[in-house]
Amino acid sequence: MLTTAFILSVTCQVVLGQDHGHAVERGLFRLDMETNSADDRYNGCAGNMSNLVKTQYLIKELNGSPTFKKTWEDGVLYHTRPEDNLTTNHSVAIYVYTSDSVYVEFNENVRIGKEKYKDRTYTWYSLQFLLTEAIQILKKTQKECKKTYRGTDKMFEKNVVDSKVRFGRFASSSLEIAIAKSYGNVSCFEINTCHGADVTKFSKVKKEKEVLIPPYEKFKVTAIKKKGQNGAWCDTVYVLESSGITSDLNCAVASVESQIHHRCQSLLLTGLYIFIHFSSLY
Repeated sequence: MLTTAFILSVTCQVVLGQDHGHAVERGLFRLDMETNSADDRYNGCAGNMSNLVKTQYLIKELNGSPTFKKTWEDGVLYHTRPEDNLTTNHSVAIYVYTSDSVYVEFNENVRIGKEKYKDRTYTWYSLQFLLTEAIQILKKTQKECKKTYRGTDKMFEKNVVDSKVRFGRFASSSLEIAIAKSYGNVSCFEINTCHGADVTKFSKVKKEKEVLIPPYEKFKVTAIKKKGQNGAWCDTVYVLESSGITSDLNCAVASVESQIHHRCQSLLLTGLYIFIHFSSLY
């Protein structure tokens, strides 16, 4: 039995490879590429992931979180009727995200969830996929880049002009400065986003005129405006220009290869369990 387990282990490693990458520690309020982000964009595997969400993840994750389940049930009752090629689940997901009940916990998990996402111990696969797919579907008709604003009450490092950065989470921004400032005026962002989508129509709080930016969109910090300077509508304003996409975990769960790898690991663990069980009998 041990030999069988060893063969399974070697086979999985040879066919699929092993990821020996390590997480990069970040400062509390740094502006960087958020390398620990669960930044899957499902390019090439959206159909597979949609099936996993429908048949496995959504039910499991709703049952695993009373708050998520209650907010989802509210969304089923009160969501905006889907349009623009969105499904009911897409509209419900946007309602859930903009209701604030799970926003903080969910986004923190997205920001630091890279390893759990790969290990299949992540608990937000369903909401993350549905939000990501909703943004991508809306972008098919919202083709132009958008200038948006984001306000915070936190202080970020300032020596970042010309740096490449990501939010690494779903970043809420607004089409109006006044709305952004209501969330904080210490460090604010002027953002030219080319991958974020206007979700106002489906938001629980439509007056916020929200544009939702996905974790994988990358920006260049082109300027920093400080209080007293022309155009500084907060203490510090970071000007971000979209510079493409970085998705380290693209299809990490839903690709054919990743699913084979997961099955190999499951078989290996089963083999080891059986070996240990029978060894204890002798």
